[in-house]
Amino acid sequence: MAVQGIADPALAVAALDHTWFGARLGPEAQARLAALATHREAAPGSELVREGELCKDLSIVLKGRVALRMLVPERGMVTILTVEPGDIVGWSALVPPHRAMSTAVVVEAAELLTLDGESLRSSLRADHALAASVYPRVLQAVGRRLEGTRLQLLDLFAREARSDIPGGER
Repeated sequence: MAVQGIADPALAVAALDHTWFGARLGPEAQARLAALATHREAAPGSELVREGELCKDLSIVLKGRVALRMLVPERGMVTILTVEPGDIVGWSALVPPHRAMSTAVVVEAAELLTLDGESLRSSLRADHALAASVYPRVLQAVGRRLEGTRLQLLDLFAREARSDIPGGER
Protein backbone atom coordinates (compact mmCIF):
# COMPACT_ATOMS: atom_id res chain seq x y z
CA MET A 1 0.00 0.00 0.00
CA ALA A 2 1.57 3.27 -1.12
CA VAL A 3 1.07 6.36 1.04
CA GLN A 4 2.27 9.81 0.05
CA GLY A 5 1.85 13.28 1.39
CA ILE A 6 0.05 15.70 -0.87
CA ALA A 7 2.48 18.34 -2.10
CA ASP A 8 -0.25 20.62 -3.40
CA PRO A 9 -3.24 20.93 -1.04
CA ALA A 10 -5.29 22.28 -3.97
CA LEU A 11 -5.20 18.75 -5.42
CA ALA A 12 -6.69 17.36 -2.21
CA VAL A 13 -9.37 20.08 -2.22
CA ALA A 14 -10.22 19.22 -5.84
CA ALA A 15 -10.39 15.51 -4.96
CA LEU A 16 -12.68 16.26 -2.00
CA ASP A 17 -14.89 18.45 -4.14
CA HIS A 18 -15.52 15.54 -6.52
CA THR A 19 -16.96 13.30 -3.79
CA TRP A 20 -20.43 13.41 -2.25
CA PHE A 21 -18.71 13.53 1.16
CA GLY A 22 -16.64 16.63 0.40
CA ALA A 23 -18.63 18.46 -2.27
CA ARG A 24 -20.96 20.24 0.15
CA LEU A 25 -18.28 21.19 2.62
CA GLY A 26 -17.39 24.85 2.48
CA PRO A 27 -14.03 25.95 1.07
CA GLU A 28 -12.59 26.51 4.57
CA ALA A 29 -13.55 23.00 5.71
CA GLN A 30 -12.18 21.48 2.49
CA ALA A 31 -8.89 23.35 2.96
CA ARG A 32 -8.59 22.22 6.61
CA LEU A 33 -9.21 18.59 5.67
CA ALA A 34 -6.84 18.83 2.69
CA ALA A 35 -4.09 20.01 5.03
CA LEU A 36 -4.50 16.79 7.06
CA ALA A 37 -4.77 14.45 4.06
CA THR A 38 -2.44 11.93 2.56
CA HIS A 39 -2.95 10.11 -0.73
CA ARG A 40 -3.02 6.33 -0.46
CA GLU A 41 -3.16 3.63 -3.12
CA ALA A 42 -4.23 0.10 -2.22
CA ALA A 43 -4.21 -3.08 -4.29
CA PRO A 44 -7.07 -5.59 -4.37
CA GLY A 45 -6.95 -7.81 -1.30
CA SER A 46 -5.40 -5.13 0.92
CA GLU A 47 -7.02 -4.74 4.34
CA LEU A 48 -7.53 -1.11 5.30
CA VAL A 49 -8.84 -1.90 8.76
CA ARG A 50 -9.81 -5.07 10.62
CA GLU A 51 -13.01 -5.59 12.60
CA GLY A 52 -12.48 -4.94 16.32
CA GLU A 53 -9.06 -3.36 15.90
CA LEU A 54 -8.16 0.27 16.50
CA CYS A 55 -9.36 2.40 13.57
CA LYS A 56 -6.60 4.94 13.03
CA ASP A 57 -7.75 6.66 9.83
CA LEU A 58 -10.81 7.98 8.09
CA SER A 59 -10.48 7.59 4.32
CA ILE A 60 -12.51 8.91 1.42
CA VAL A 61 -12.57 6.49 -1.51
CA LEU A 62 -11.59 8.40 -4.65
CA LYS A 63 -11.35 5.41 -7.01
CA GLY A 64 -11.96 1.70 -6.69
CA ARG A 65 -14.19 -0.29 -4.37
CA VAL A 66 -13.85 -1.51 -0.80
CA ALA A 67 -15.84 -4.40 0.68
CA LEU A 68 -16.96 -4.16 4.30
CA ARG A 69 -16.94 -7.61 5.82
CA MET A 70 -18.01 -8.98 9.17
CA LEU A 71 -17.28 -12.28 10.85
CA VAL A 72 -20.62 -14.11 11.05
CA PRO A 73 -20.82 -17.25 13.20
CA GLU A 74 -21.16 -20.40 11.11
CA ARG A 75 -20.63 -18.40 7.88
CA GLY A 76 -17.18 -16.84 8.26
CA MET A 77 -16.40 -13.46 6.70
CA VAL A 78 -19.46 -12.04 4.93
CA THR A 79 -19.49 -8.91 2.77
CA ILE A 80 -22.19 -6.66 4.17
CA LEU A 81 -21.64 -3.68 1.88
CA THR A 82 -19.35 -2.43 -0.86
CA VAL A 83 -18.11 1.15 -0.54
CA GLU A 84 -17.97 3.05 -3.82
CA PRO A 85 -16.01 6.18 -4.81
CA GLY A 86 -17.02 9.26 -2.85
CA ASP A 87 -17.93 7.36 0.30
CA ILE A 88 -15.87 6.95 3.45
CA VAL A 89 -14.17 4.07 5.20
CA GLY A 90 -13.12 4.20 8.83
CA TRP A 91 -15.70 6.49 10.42
CA SER A 92 -14.93 4.63 13.67
CA ALA A 93 -11.74 6.72 13.83
CA LEU A 94 -14.00 9.58 15.00
CA VAL A 95 -16.22 7.68 17.42
CA PRO A 96 -14.96 6.28 20.74
CA PRO A 97 -13.74 3.65 21.40
CA HIS A 98 -12.31 3.97 17.85
CA ARG A 99 -12.71 0.26 17.09
CA ALA A 100 -13.58 -0.84 13.54
CA MET A 101 -17.08 -2.24 13.15
CA SER A 102 -16.07 -4.32 10.10
CA THR A 103 -13.06 -5.37 8.07
CA ALA A 104 -12.48 -3.18 5.02
CA VAL A 105 -10.90 -5.07 2.09
CA VAL A 106 -10.04 -3.48 -1.24
CA VAL A 107 -11.82 -5.39 -4.03
CA GLU A 108 -10.91 -3.04 -6.90
CA ALA A 109 -7.62 -1.10 -6.90
CA ALA A 110 -8.30 1.96 -4.77
CA GLU A 111 -7.12 5.51 -4.36
CA LEU A 112 -7.98 7.06 -1.02
CA LEU A 113 -7.71 10.46 0.58
CA THR A 114 -6.75 9.48 4.12
CA LEU A 115 -7.06 11.57 7.26
CA ASP A 116 -5.21 10.56 10.42
CA GLY A 117 -7.89 9.96 13.04
CA GLU A 118 -6.02 11.55 15.93
CA SER A 119 -5.19 14.70 13.94
CA LEU A 120 -8.74 14.91 12.61
CA ARG A 121 -10.27 14.54 16.09
CA SER A 122 -7.94 17.23 17.42
CA SER A 123 -8.88 19.58 14.56
CA LEU A 124 -12.59 18.94 15.10
CA ARG A 125 -12.26 19.68 18.84
CA ALA A 126 -10.37 22.92 18.16
CA ASP A 127 -12.50 24.17 15.28
CA HIS A 128 -16.23 24.06 15.97
CA ALA A 129 -17.09 25.32 12.48
CA LEU A 130 -15.12 22.44 10.97
CA ALA A 131 -16.85 19.99 13.31
CA ALA A 132 -20.25 21.44 12.37
CA SER A 133 -19.42 20.80 8.71
CA VAL A 134 -17.82 17.36 9.01
CA TYR A 135 -19.96 15.53 11.59
CA PRO A 136 -23.23 15.81 9.63
CA ARG A 137 -21.47 14.34 6.57
CA VAL A 138 -20.11 11.48 8.68
CA LEU A 139 -23.59 10.86 10.10
CA GLN A 140 -25.00 10.86 6.59
CA ALA A 141 -22.38 8.27 5.62
CA VAL A 142 -23.31 6.12 8.63
CA GLY A 143 -27.00 6.45 7.71
CA ARG A 144 -26.25 5.40 4.13
CA ARG A 145 -24.25 2.47 5.50
CA LEU A 146 -27.11 1.37 7.75
CA GLU A 147 -29.59 1.57 4.89
CA GLY A 148 -27.32 -0.40 2.56
CA THR A 149 -26.71 -3.05 5.20
CA ARG A 150 -30.44 -3.29 5.92
CA LEU A 151 -31.21 -3.85 2.23
CA GLN A 152 -28.47 -6.45 1.95
CA LEU A 153 -29.83 -8.29 5.00
CA LEU A 154 -33.34 -8.24 3.56
CA ASP A 155 -31.99 -9.76 0.35
CA LEU A 156 -30.09 -12.42 2.32
CA PHE A 157 -33.18 -13.37 4.34
CA ALA A 158 -35.31 -13.49 1.19
CA ARG A 159 -32.81 -15.85 -0.47
CA GLU A 160 -32.74 -18.07 2.63
CA ALA A 161 -36.54 -18.17 2.73
CA ARG A 162 -36.67 -19.16 -0.97
CA SER A 163 -34.12 -21.93 -0.40
CA ASP A 164 -36.34 -23.41 2.34
CA ILE A 165 -39.22 -23.83 -0.15
CA PRO A 166 -39.23 -27.11 -2.13
CA GLY A 167 -38.22 -26.24 -5.69
CA GLY A 168 -36.80 -22.85 -4.52
CA GLU A 169 -33.24 -21.61 -5.06
CA ARG A 170 -30.43 -23.84 -3.90
